[in-house]
Amino acid sequence: MKKLTLVLAVTLGMVSGMAQAEMSAHDMAQMSMQPQPKQEGRGLIKAVNGNTVQLAHEAIPALHWPPMTMWFSLRDPLPAGLKVGDRVRFELQQSDGKKWTISKIERE
Repeated sequence: MKKLTLVLAVTLGMVSGMAQAEMSAHDMAQMSMQPQPKQEGRGLIKAVNGNTVQLAHEAIPALHWPPMTMWFSLRDPLPAGLKVGDRVRFELQQSDGKKWTISKIERE
């Protein structure tokens, strides 16, 4: 009887572990398939180089980003009239599941 109980307990433990692993794999697959929502930010244009812009941006709480200065690629050309020193509002969208690209930028 003890052997049967032990075999049953080990089997149930294995099945439970396999079910949890299957659920985790399913959840991760769904997460990677979902597009990231756009994030909004505000900042100051510090530099422009071709299709990239350097922004000193305020904190972006949704991304857990503190205020910092960084380079971003622009999805579209910089709108006419925007220049170094302008305060801007912008939207970021994640591309390739990694890199954040500015999808919209306008003077504040």
